[in-house]
Amino acid sequence: MAKKKQSKQVKQLSPENYIRQKARNLPIYECLVNAGWEDSKMVSVVVSRVHASGNITAGFFLVDLYCLGVKNSTYFFNYSPVEYEEQIQKIMHLDINKISYELAHNIVYAGLDYASDLGLNPHKDFTSLTRFMLEEDTEEVELIEIECGRNGKPFYMQGQFDSEQMVKRVLAQLERSVGKGNYDFALDAQADESGEKYDEEDFEEEKDEFSELTYEEKKVLFFQLLKSLEIETNADREKLSGLVISAFDELIDLKLLDESYDSYSKNMNVSLLPIEEIPFELWGVKPGELTVTDEIAELFLDAYNTVNENTKKASKKVKALKKIVGDIPAVRVLELMILQVDGNEEDSIEMRLDNYAKYPDYPVFKLQLLLIKIPGTIYPKEFREVMPGIQSLFDNRTSLHEIEFMNYFLALIELIDYDSNASKLQALNIVLEEMELPETIDEATYNQIMTIKFKMVLVYFSNIKI
Repeated sequence: MAKKKQSKQVKQLSPENYIRQKARNLPIYECLVNAGWEDSKMVSVVVSRVHASGNITAGFFLVDLYCLGVKNSTYFFNYSPVEYEEQIQKIMHLDINKISYELAHNIVYAGLDYASDLGLNPHKDFTSLTRFMLEEDTEEVELIEIECGRNGKPFYMQGQFDSEQMVKRVLAQLERSVGKGNYDFALDAQADESGEKYDEEDFEEEKDEFSELTYEEKKVLFFQLLKSLEIETNADREKLSGLVISAFDELIDLKLLDESYDSYSKNMNVSLLPIEEIPFELWGVKPGELTVTDEIAELFLDAYNTVNENTKKASKKVKALKKIVGDIPAVRVLELMILQVDGNEEDSIEMRLDNYAKYPDYPVFKLQLLLIKIPGTIYPKEFREVMPGIQSLFDNRTSLHEIEFMNYFLALIELIDYDSNASKLQALNIVLEEMELPETIDEATYNQIMTIKFKMVLVYFSNIKI
């Protein structure tokens, strides 16, 4: 009997990987900029490229020539000309001018270089993705002088969505890079149409309600509020949280905060996939060893989504999944989660050790080693000294499932807690705020960080070892 000829499947690149690998080979379609950009210094730049099909892929860059450089960036992929025009009208609210590619390139890179000299990083999507919509910044691209700053100085103008934390971080960095008096700034609520700058004295007056208290006064209030929590007073609980944040700020070394922020922002340059989008790498098998059907994906997601609510129901789903795919790492991840939710710590420890022994190259199992609560455990030296960047640990991927991300986060924060390093904890907190995480993940990370802040403040006020 003749064998059926197997059709060879061509693996399609995701939009992100297509842009990284092939966008620079596409011819330029057009480049756009908002009218009056030379005066406003807030520049919306579009660089679009055309596919052989006639469809268009474009990169959008919001460039702050005053200070921040590439403040935001995104893309739209393989749009029809009509869809492209509609999208341009949505994002370019002002009058639009067509410009040369060389001018577009120089605007983006002038802002990027100016901000870099000030110690300010570009938007994470530019670093990981949208820069590939531009040519490499070499001498082959004509150099056009673009003026940055205002009146010869950096000028930070708070945007509508810039948080108070971001404002403080930017101003602290400007203080370090150019020194007091050598930069100007305007806060969103206080800047008028003429761009009149906000007084530094006004900014310095923004203090928390506990800022005037001495260490001893904060200490007394802290333990008073702890005692009041026994009767579950919501007002006191909120007041305690505010006091913890205020006291925690006193533990931060700004230089180390800045160094840690730079490190984390570079090493956590990833995005989270939608929960239903399971990357093949999460299964922990080699290409060709598993065909992920809808049934397999559905069983995995059902088990994952129900494990915190009903471990018995989750276990049934996992058993059904295991019958189909076998004893692979993804199944073991779910089994371990069930043990953890059920509080079977002894079995959980045993399974983590067994997981790593059988699959030492699986990133989640590497990270789980750091979460083993064995008395006297000393974390592996390579993890304690230099925690691997999230991309290097996950084979240079730029998007992860929340299982992968949360395991990395928990391992990283465990090390920060182990070292009682307040500056690193706050730096991580800032980076996570800027990542725009899904609400459930954002809440989980915030709660974990607040728990460790509380522990550090407790030590601060009681001088006891936790």
